Amino acid sequence: MAHLIAPIIVEGVEMCCDPATKRTTEILIEAASEIAQDEWEIYRATASGDSESNPSAESDEPVSGTVVFGVCCANQVVLEVWGQIETLNDGYDWLEVRLNGSQAFYHESTDTSEDAWETIAVGPFTVTLTLDDRPCGHIIEIDGSTGDGIANNDVWWRAKIVSIS
Repeated sequence: MAHLIAPIIVEGVEMCCDPATKRTTEILIEAASEIAQDEWEIYRATASGDSESNPSAESDEPVSGTVVFGVCCANQVVLEVWGQIETLNDGYDWLEVRLNGSQAFYHESTDTSEDAWETIAVGPFTVTLTLDDRPCGHIIEIDGSTGDGIANNDVWWRAKIVSIS
């Protein structure tokens, strides 16, 4: 696959892919932070106090984060995602991976307990993104949120790039 290398527009910014990594620099939005090269914490939410002083494990507000990057001259991206999520309600502490705006992976909490301070480990999940021959490159977004401010007792999601080939 031979292409004229041109910048990719990532979140409105023209960026070029590094030939060695086949990707652009990532853009970190809201609570997202880099842990190591090619590894990020999408968000982390921590409730104050304990189960007696804060029985609903409430945090100040919902927490969310997004990592966005472009990929060029590749056929496949393999990601690994994992987290610690609430068990109080379903539909919260979600993570979504999108390829060029289309959902490629989604996971959220499910209702399994009455304890707002209880959490459960999820993953690791392997997310394999097959890339078509696209001279303008591909945009990958890893997005997650607590969805609310309840049961935010050190809940989080992480993601890392396993390979780009």
